[in-house]
Amino acid sequence: METFPPDMYRITEDWSGHRLDRVVSQWNPKYSRTFWQRQIGKGRIRLNGRVVKAATIVQEGDVITVEEIPQDSAKVVLVPTSEDTGWIVYQDDDLLIVNKPRGLVVHPSPGHEDDSVVQRLLRWLPVDTEDFRPGVVHRLDRDTTGLLILARTQDAKARLSEMIQKREVRRDYIAVVHGHMTSIDGVIDAPIGRHPQNRLKMAVVNGGRNARTRYSTLAVWENYSLLRLTLETGRTHQIRVHLSAMGHPIAGDPLYGPAPSKQGPGQLLHAMRMAFVHPLTDVSLCFWVDPPLDWRNVPLANGKNVSIVADDVFGIGFSCPPLSTPDFLRHVLGFTV
Repeated sequence: METFPPDMYRITEDWSGHRLDRVVSQWNPKYSRTFWQRQIGKGRIRLNGRVVKAATIVQEGDVITVEEIPQDSAKVVLVPTSEDTGWIVYQDDDLLIVNKPRGLVVHPSPGHEDDSVVQRLLRWLPVDTEDFRPGVVHRLDRDTTGLLILARTQDAKARLSEMIQKREVRRDYIAVVHGHMTSIDGVIDAPIGRHPQNRLKMAVVNGGRNARTRYSTLAVWENYSLLRLTLETGRTHQIRVHLSAMGHPIAGDPLYGPAPSKQGPGQLLHAMRMAFVHPLTDVSLCFWVDPPLDWRNVPLANGKNVSIVADDVFGIGFSCPPLSTPDFLRHVLGFTV
């Protein structure tokens, strides 16, 4: 049995005025809001020592107590959901490349048993009755969009997992962040572990696991920047944690942002490009997809006073065509550049 140990959290001004279930689910997006509503209904989560409804509005200074929550660790039964082929970017006999939408987890987990990338693509994947993550070699957060690679055979899965571990798969992300980086290019090298006060979050902590994120500034305007980010390691919430620790959280991030996002789709973080040598055919491959159009729904100072820092979104290298930064700003964010 997996358990959540008892924990207590005090509501800060940023979270005041929100529903209890929304606060708890944002603190731990690994589990769905429905999951946390059930725990609140069972009295396992209390507000100021009292059992309350999930819709109760919390106020600054309130104390949330999360009691020990047993979780059945039995194997998740894979049930196919509606097949969705429109988001398949590439497929062959060995692998799939998909453009993961927002709001969808990669594989089923407690609180997310009914729908996932794996369940929507089950007939394309190497189903194993002992594995509820068939084909999965890396993950994206539920509300992070973009390119995800899935293996279609056990051989491909083993080879791809090894390539990712050896950093032979280039994964480039695009993000809009608050503020301007002190250095326009650099590497954030800071260990990541469980947050010392809020176990539902990750943080830069002494003794955490090694984590490195490379970034380049593409454009700046008002109090925002457009960044390209490349993972050198793959820790939970790595990019979001690193940028928040630098004082430049991702715009729209409901968990690591400067204040809870009351509107907008979620964090403006998108896995835009992936480049690697095919693990079985040795052919060089490069894929890229634009962020979703919902990026335009986040207020970003209307793109006033834009300054282009890097002419090309991806830079040089790999078998990928160029993409100009001004074109990206016009097409994706609707800016006049």
